[in-house]
Amino acid sequence: MKLENASFTIFDFETTGLYPYAGDKICEVGAIRFRSGIKKVEKFYYLIDPERPISAGAFYVNGITDDMVKGKPTIGQIMPAFLKFIKGSVLVAYNAGFDLGFFESALGRNESVLADYYIIDALRLARRLFPGLEKYNLGYVSESLGIDSCGEHRAMKDAFMTWKVFEKELKLLAGHGVKSIEEIAQAQAKRPLSIKTVKDYKVKLIEDAIREQKKLHITYRSAWSNKVTSRTITPKEIQAGYDRSYVVAHCHLKGAERNFRLDCIVEAKVVK
Repeated sequence: MKLENASFTIFDFETTGLYPYAGDKICEVGAIRFRSGIKKVEKFYYLIDPERPISAGAFYVNGITDDMVKGKPTIGQIMPAFLKFIKGSVLVAYNAGFDLGFFESALGRNESVLADYYIIDALRLARRLFPGLEKYNLGYVSESLGIDSCGEHRAMKDAFMTWKVFEKELKLLAGHGVKSIEEIAQAQAKRPLSIKTVKDYKVKLIEDAIREQKKLHITYRSAWSNKVTSRTITPKEIQAGYDRSYVVAHCHLKGAERNFRLDCIVEAKVVK
């Protein structure tokens, strides 16, 4: 299926706990349906009565109380409308395995309907398309990409953040020649489709330092703050991504392992 012909449904569930097959249930659903290149989006949102208490751990994360969901529709009552909303679309979620577990549990004997859908995990794509981030939870990735994360851990807000992250992922994939849903499915499961590295003296210097276990003194310009710092690092490996490469190294300034964008290393030299 070509990307320009695909409709996508970004969805997120908030739940009473972590384990659907131990009895935890969906207590909130938020979804956004859109098509590439078309500004109009459709939204689907409900608080759900899970017919069981919301655990303290879940409340700590999402802030949803038993009183908020009491008397709301059950997931069984909402599911027909939700299935109609997502019909014919490609499903997208952040850490999709978690949401799919609850989705399948809510469908019960009808869980086989999901076999008809392409399912994309925006988290898996983020790990491949944005290498070098310190963390990959939705809030951190969103903030790193300049997306507002205020209101995180509520279904519609998380669906919105996932939508904006996924739009950036689609743009990167399209820039590397990805034209179909099938290719995205391959991208989230396999090695990067194309690798670009900066082939200059820095690469050779770093590769030699890794092989010979030498330290490097680098001048580094932050991609986020534009601040320039000098530090000593011990390089461990070079990680190649779709549009940029990173040096994984022990940073002696911070006393910990860090990831440094190769194109942000202004100057490098061997420590003698």
